Amino acid sequence: MRLIWAAMGPILLALLSGCGGQGDEAPLPEGAEVTTPAFESYTTNDSGFSRVRRDNSTDADATVIAQFEDANPNDPAGYRSLIALSDKVYAGSMTIEVLAEVAGTGGTETVTRVLRLTADQAPFQNEQNGKLVSATGTYYLRGQNFVWAAIDGEPIRSGSDSNGLVDLVLNFDTQTADINLRTGVTGTSEVRTEIAADKLPFNIRSGAYGGDITVQVWDPDSSTIFAIDGSLRGNIGGTPAYEDSLHGMTTSGVYTAEGTVEGTAVMVDGVFVGADPNALP
Repeated sequence: MRLIWAAMGPILLALLSGCGGQGDEAPLPEGAEVTTPAFESYTTNDSGFSRVRRDNSTDADATVIAQFEDANPNDPAGYRSLIALSDKVYAGSMTIEVLAEVAGTGGTETVTRVLRLTADQAPFQNEQNGKLVSATGTYYLRGQNFVWAAIDGEPIRSGSDSNGLVDLVLNFDTQTADINLRTGVTGTSEVRTEIAADKLPFNIRSGAYGGDITVQVWDPDSSTIFAIDGSLRGNIGGTPAYEDSLHGMTTSGVYTAEGTVEGTAVMVDGVFVGADPNALP
């Protein structure tokens, strides 16, 4: 994956992934309930992908949105689709879209407003002939994180980290997901953020996970660290089955947070992607 508006850093280092157990003898359980009212979530009709969408657009943006949704889109002046997938690890397994209003061009381009964030994830295949592919075990995914944050009405700061999905830990036994997401102030990344959420509901049937989170945002102009409440929703695609020492799962998701801390308003929107660490270059 690459950002159109900024050069990406080094691709993730390969890391050892966890092992999952097999459960072919058991019927697929109902799965944990995943409730995330902050997002639209549904299965797309055209591809069967699981969609997570955060829509910040207004009625006045309808014409702009329609241009992006055209079969042969032509980015309207003053707007841009910030993210394009090009990494072969994720090719065919997901589509990530971040539509934004921008000012300037090239190296001077800045994001002034995030209109819509979408993560479309290929279906999760954890059932074969009515039996579980995996019902037990722990799996690890790692990858990239992108964030857009506004502090006290100031211009939006963009953050990214090629290692920013530090860990997504999927526990099939407890049907929970632990996630750690970060960005820092380095290179083209302008804002430091972190999310550390444990035991989010994870549905081992659908691959959905998510729930309430707290996002920490470091004020670049002071020593203040803002902690604001928000929501995260992600999906798993592919299969937990192992082949050539890799499980076949990938993930993508969206998060958002908004709040006021000691009179300072903070807004955050972000997306992330990940895969088996051993699949990453």
